[in-house]
Amino acid sequence: MLDNTQVERLEAEAANSAKVRQPMYAARKKIFPKRATGNFRRFKWLVMAITLGIYYLTQWLRWDRGPFAPDQAVLLDLANRRFYFFFIEIWPQEFYYVAGLLIMAGVGLFLITSTIGRAWCGYTCPQTVWVDLFLVVERAIEGDRNARMKLDAGPWTARKLALRASKHAIWLGIGAATGGAWIFYFADAPTLVGELFTGTAAPVAYIT
Repeated sequence: MLDNTQVERLEAEAANSAKVRQPMYAARKKIFPKRATGNFRRFKWLVMAITLGIYYLTQWLRWDRGPFAPDQAVLLDLANRRFYFFFIEIWPQEFYYVAGLLIMAGVGLFLITSTIGRAWCGYTCPQTVWVDLFLVVERAIEGDRNARMKLDAGPWTARKLALRASKHAIWLGIGAATGGAWIFYFADAPTLVGELFTGTAAPVAYIT
């Protein structure tokens, strides 16, 4: 047996002890993505244009359903509890069709992700699409990576203030257009546009 005099002792301190206090969070580091080129980037631009076009323009498509029926191609008529999708009309008791479609879409997303990888997250995810749109605006106003880094590190001049104000104004416009496009799926789009500008739309439309 070994006595206490033969045991090697090592002094250790906690990583976040009072003597060596570590910060809880790292400082924020700005990211300045560089413009990418190539076939995949061009394909991503195409997907972005198609997906944004579908989102912003679908509610303006008309579809003749006869008298006493809405003529908007895609409409979520919550007041009358109807869901119109081109030639399809879904009533509340038929919502299991929508549930089945959502389940199949989820399984399809899982299969695509497991076989092709980031096909959804890298190309068609709404976050990816809108981030690309915001970056397009930022590059158009402030320039590519080096120019943006130089602008960010420089002092606040009239030019820098004008560039930043223009960029954020356009970003706010995109946000308003995105929220506006969403509410047009729940009411007749041309009618709602007139009500929004005349102040007669429902409060929820302005809040959204």
